[in-house]
Order: sequence, then structure tokens, then C-alpha cells
Amino acid sequence: MRKLAGWTVVKKPEFRRGYKNLHPGMRPVVDRAVADLASSSSPEKLGTYKSNMRVFSYELGRAYRLLYRPVGSRGEIVLLRVCDHKSVYGKD
Repeated sequence: MRKLAGWTVVKKPEFRRGYKNLHPGMRPVVDRAVADLASSSSPEKLGTYKSNMRVFSYELGRAYRLLYRPVGSRGEIVLLRVCDHKSVYGKD
């Protein structure tokens, strides 16, 4: 757990594994996205709500997505997964 700006960032094990497996050039993009989410007053506005999964998806370029869930009552952003589009949605 790491506190950035107004939100505490919680990284789930699946997020950590996905981050570790990313191309090294993609990691700074993810780091900037996490910083943007943590410094936002409304992180849910930065992503697209996916009702079938009940999570928010933050687009990291054309091919990758960051799945997260803001928990306003605890002031946390739970980072669930970071992976390519096909792994998230099961299709291209």
C-alpha cells in the first residue's frame, strides 16, 4: 500500500504479476497512469466503467488496460490488473 496525493494505492497480486511481465518500456506509462489516478479528485472519471466486471478500465494506449476499483469510503484505489486488451476482455 502506498499513499499518493489523496488516495492510497493498493496493488493486488495479479496487478503485480502483470506489471512485472510488461515490456519495460510500458512500465513508465503504467506508473504515470497510477499517479494520475491517485492525484485525481475523482479517479472514476478517468476510466470507463465496465458493468459486467464491476471495475473501471483505464486505457494505456491502444493495446493495454489498467483495471481498478476506487473505494471512496476508505480513500483507496485498488489496482486489480494490468494487461493487454485481449487478456482483459477475452477478445481483440
